[in-house]
Amino acid sequence: MPNSHFPHLNIIFKAQGAAKLEGGGSVPPNVRKNQQDRSGHSKFLKGKVNAFSRRAKELRKARQEAQLPGIKGGVPFLLQIPDEDDGAIEFITEKLNLEIVAEYDDGFLIVASDDLELRRVIELANEFADSTRGAGSMAKIIDVIEDPVSESRIMRILEDCLYEKWPFSDEENLVLDVSIEVAAYGRPAKPRLTSKSKPETRAQKEAEFAAQKTRYLKVWDDKRIEREEEIEKFARYYAGEIYHIADDSHIVEFPDSFSARIRMSGKGFKDLIQNYPNLFEVTIPDDVVQPVNSKKPAEGFDKDYKLLPPVTESSSLCIIDSGIQEQHRWLASAIDSGLSRCFIPGKGSDDVADYVKGGGHGTRVAGVCLYPQFIPEEGSYQSPFWLLNARVLDENNRLQANIFPADLLHRIVSHYKQLLGTRIYQHSISSNVSCRISRMSVWAASIDLLSHCDDVLFIQAAGNLPVNGQLSSPGICDHIQQGRKYPEYLYESASRIANPAQSLQALTVGSISPNFYCENNRKSVALKSHPSSFSRSGFGMWGSIKPEVVEFGGDYAMDDGNPPVFTTPQAVCPELIRSTLNGGPPFDRDQVGTSFSAPKVAHIAGQLATQFPAQETLLYRALIVNSARWPGWAEKAQVSERSQIARSIGYGVPNLARATENTENRITLITETTYDINAKEGFVFGVPVPQELRRQGEEFKIRIDVTLSYSGQPRRTRKSRRGYLGVWLDWKASKKRELFDTFHARALKDMDSNEGSNEKNFPWTLGNKKEKDGITDGVTRRNGTVQKDWAVVNNYDLPDIFGIVVRGHKGWDRENPDATSRFALVVSFEALDLEVKVYELVEAAIQAEIRVESTKVEINA
Repeated sequence: MPNSHFPHLNIIFKAQGAAKLEGGGSVPPNVRKNQQDRSGHSKFLKGKVNAFSRRAKELRKARQEAQLPGIKGGVPFLLQIPDEDDGAIEFITEKLNLEIVAEYDDGFLIVASDDLELRRVIELANEFADSTRGAGSMAKIIDVIEDPVSESRIMRILEDCLYEKWPFSDEENLVLDVSIEVAAYGRPAKPRLTSKSKPETRAQKEAEFAAQKTRYLKVWDDKRIEREEEIEKFARYYAGEIYHIADDSHIVEFPDSFSARIRMSGKGFKDLIQNYPNLFEVTIPDDVVQPVNSKKPAEGFDKDYKLLPPVTESSSLCIIDSGIQEQHRWLASAIDSGLSRCFIPGKGSDDVADYVKGGGHGTRVAGVCLYPQFIPEEGSYQSPFWLLNARVLDENNRLQANIFPADLLHRIVSHYKQLLGTRIYQHSISSNVSCRISRMSVWAASIDLLSHCDDVLFIQAAGNLPVNGQLSSPGICDHIQQGRKYPEYLYESASRIANPAQSLQALTVGSISPNFYCENNRKSVALKSHPSSFSRSGFGMWGSIKPEVVEFGGDYAMDDGNPPVFTTPQAVCPELIRSTLNGGPPFDRDQVGTSFSAPKVAHIAGQLATQFPAQETLLYRALIVNSARWPGWAEKAQVSERSQIARSIGYGVPNLARATENTENRITLITETTYDINAKEGFVFGVPVPQELRRQGEEFKIRIDVTLSYSGQPRRTRKSRRGYLGVWLDWKASKKRELFDTFHARALKDMDSNEGSNEKNFPWTLGNKKEKDGITDGVTRRNGTVQKDWAVVNNYDLPDIFGIVVRGHKGWDRENPDATSRFALVVSFEALDLEVKVYELVEAAIQAEIRVESTKVEINA
């Protein structure tokens, strides 16, 4: 348990108001050109519209004559607007009456229209030529690809490996995942109410909103049902089968799409892809198989060891894996067997054992959650939390094709959150290929939705490179044979993190090597504390830092053969509990993988859930990431190497002690609660820095770590971070020796003082590129939903109050003034000179500041 002498303290909330944000960019040249040639651009648009109208009518007539399945959602085509121009998106939906199906790279949108004449577009094109007020945004329509079955549209819908096979053979039998947009427009805004609102006013506005919401959801549900029925008709017509349909209406207040897994002929899929207007993504289902290669003979084990059950108030941690050998002596007392459940179709709900040969997989993962550093052989050990067993992988350690991962996770969280309030989920399951980065996958988006709506934290393995792969997804040996050396091959696109590790809300964990091994002609691929040879790397979606953290998951040893042979001698393997159902010792060093680095981080999350039961999981994620440090070799690396380091090890190795407690020379401050923040809003926090720490002449170094952890509501039909989240956040901090009033003026609009500051930025390692405060090129802390940075500074450069502002920015929910994200913030100061009593000095300064603030409140009252 944490040291009660040095608990985390609450960071002081200083102010809230309108944030000062960076201004927008200049008008793109192609838009400016359209503005200067209104007549020419109007003529261009009308020509495109007329071509679309002719082609759409021909396709509709041919479809009717062939008696193909009916489609009620109109006809699709492509528009191009300036990239990430949210104003243009609003104009298209509200003024042009077009349904936006999805957003893609370079500003392309798939849109659909029931009106094959596109009368409203023609009308506004004429008004644009005449400079009529309200038509100016027609200049932002850069291009129209009018052919509904154009290759340009199909290329954006299909993932790369499917597009290579396009057009599909009519007779080929395929199983594919399809995503269908369903977005009802005119979503009601929540009523603006304050603590001063009269009860009768509150009741009236809440009733009006409830009625508007009911009407809106009725429209959405009618659309969903209609489109699901159309998809079912497609499948039946082509003698196909729908394995599963899933949407997020039971989680998200206002959902925007649904997904289906369909078995159908190539002919059927060609028809669906070419003609269904609201289709925006088609992918191959992820092949999930976890490596197991240990074959240990049965052994006796007579050590005297006893595991004690957790105390009553302990948290719970759910293992989503291949089941667990629940009667294992090193696990049994920590498992709440009454809640164990098998989620594999066709198997009994109580069939929860780990049948994977070679020592199991889920049993190993559960063991690492309990024993992250070493496994005690004698004596007793009290489990810090309960382990829950959710079996989803079969005896071959695979996720069956008839299981839809997104829906599976919804059911698991619903089951365990309702029964035991479980909020930590260990998920060492991923695809065997790199994730797609054109759009958030259904699987990853489901993790984001659950995290945001249900306050849960997924600890997600980054995924492993196989020793031998395929042409499109090479393994370690393939890379080396092709001349790509370690660690360069880790930065290939085929070595990117595996689905669903790109989830913005999941805490993704990679692996580093525990030791350097060298014996005879065999040696480790990686040096000690360097990225494991198999650990998949980032960056993630939209340049986000993934994996965020790493732990010791082992490494491969390689001989000098051609091709080399890869092995896992004990010296490079973590110590793991093993299932003994098929023989073998109860634990051993016999496997490697990110499957076993991730649960080491889950152990910290479980401890934090017990320590802070009333706090949201956003704080747990922030504390874990804030505790992470780069290994010594990485901290000493050249600045030019740091971008690649961040790609492979993220923010570094987390530490239980730093996450849960402090020391005399280190203090950690946390937000007292999780805050809701609107777009364009700023929350300012401050850490008072006593004069004793800032005194000139007593030079020493202070390490500052700042970590923001936030959650916003996602939307899959959008392709950018700005569009994917309803509200997105970032932070900025004080400069060297900057007065707090000056920082306040830079942070919020409510200060009249000069916002300029002549002081220099602290040397943040990664930086927020808009603020130009980082020392590393090619990486930024700004793109993820957990944003950490750190700097080592001279004590005399610290300001009187170290300020941080968390700022909200408009995302996809830009028209809703009540759209919010939630966040937690963690700040730590550590004196690198162990004699400096940072904790005592800052604690005293905080208490003094609180007394001053209390006095101000009393005077104002």
